[in-house]
Amino acid sequence: MIATLLAIPHYNDTQRLEPFLGDLLEMLPPRFEIVVSDDGSRPEERKRLSALVEAQRQAAGEDRAKLHLPLFAAANTGKGGAIQRAWSAFHSQDLVAFADADGAVSASEILRAEVFMRTERMRVDALMASRVKMLGRCVDRRLGRHLFGRVFATLVSELSGIPVYDSQCGLKILNRNALMTILPHLTVQGFAFDVELLFLLRKAGLAVQEFPVDWTDIPGSKVCLLKDSFRMAFQVHAIKHRLELLGPITPRTDHE
Repeated sequence: MIATLLAIPHYNDTQRLEPFLGDLLEMLPPRFEIVVSDDGSRPEERKRLSALVEAQRQAAGEDRAKLHLPLFAAANTGKGGAIQRAWSAFHSQDLVAFADADGAVSASEILRAEVFMRTERMRVDALMASRVKMLGRCVDRRLGRHLFGRVFATLVSELSGIPVYDSQCGLKILNRNALMTILPHLTVQGFAFDVELLFLLRKAGLAVQEFPVDWTDIPGSKVCLLKDSFRMAFQVHAIKHRLELLGPITPRTDHE
C-alpha cells in the first residue's frame, strides 16, 4: 500500500501540537496517515487531545491526510515507547515516520523529506532529518541547544563509529522492511530511542541517509540540557554495549 504513517509522540503538549496538527492536515496529501501517540498524559490533557483530534478529523478534507484517533498509553514510558506503539499498531503502509509534536520540522519539510525518500526508495532504507545549515536551509536554534546537540552528536559518532551529524532531529522515515528488520530489537523507550534506531539500522546493513531540513526552535522543550546530557550519554554507552553482544541482524524483505 502506497501510504506513509506519520506517528507523533505526545506528552502533555496539546498547546504546541494544535497548530502543528492543523498545518499537517492542510499540507499533507491523502497518502499520509497521521496518528498521535499519547504517552500517559494527565487526564485533562487527554481530554484536550481527544477534543482536538475529533475537531480536526471533522474539519479535514477528503483530499488531505487521514487523521486516526489517538493512541493512549496507561503510563508515561518515553518518546521511544510512544513511537513504537504507533508503528506497531498499523501494518499496511509502505513507509513509517515520526515527527516531534512541537512542529520544529514543519509540515512542508516533512512532505519534502517524504517525497525525497520515495524518489530514492531503491537506494535508501531510512532517512534521518538533520539540522545543518547548508545552502538553502534555515536552522533557527538557541545557542545552548545547538552546543548540546553538537556535543551529543560527537559522542554518538565516537561511540558508534558512525559519522552522523545529527541523530536527534525530530523527523525520521523508514521503509516497511527496515522497520520490520529492527522492530524486534528496539528496547529504548526514552529520548535515546533515535540513537538505538540508528545503531540498529547500521548493524543490519541498511542504507541510512541524513537529510538537511529547515528547523525552528519552538519554546517548551522537555529536554533539560544539563541533566539529560549525562543520562543520554549513559544510555548511548549501554546501547553500544548491548548491540555489540547482539548477533547479526538479517534485513527482511517484502514485509516477511
